[in-house]
Amino acid sequence: MPGRTSSNITAETTLRLANECEKIKGIKEASGNMVQCMHILKNMPEDFLFVSGDDHISLPLISCGAKGVISVAANSFPKDFCNMIRFSLKNDFTNAQKLHYKLLPAYDLLFVENNPAGVKAFLAELNLIENELRLPLVPLSAPFHQKVKDFLTSIS
Repeated sequence: MPGRTSSNITAETTLRLANECEKIKGIKEASGNMVQCMHILKNMPEDFLFVSGDDHISLPLISCGAKGVISVAANSFPKDFCNMIRFSLKNDFTNAQKLHYKLLPAYDLLFVENNPAGVKAFLAELNLIENELRLPLVPLSAPFHQKVKDFLTSIS
């Protein structure tokens, strides 16, 4: 994830590893770069597993050939997010798109300040956990936490 690591594995490197290293069976691609992802999806070996590591673009990545997602949003919205992925995998993009756009504001809030502050705020508001983080991480600031509450109210 370039946003967290300040580095990226290029499509060319991923494809070389996929073709030359038999122990590398797939990738959780979280670069956020659709063009890079499409180059991998187009040119990867047939038995190479490509899953999205970015909730925001999971639906379009599946439409391009990704086989699934490793998700943060699914922790907070398991039914809607998983149904969106299931619809996408069945090429039912009309229904997938409805859920995708319903959850789009939440994707932004999940990562607005730090990870895992966003998901912890959502899970706390859903009464599933306590909103506690270990330093140096801190909970969402009050204005963003209010936006989490407002979003949850808007979809209930």
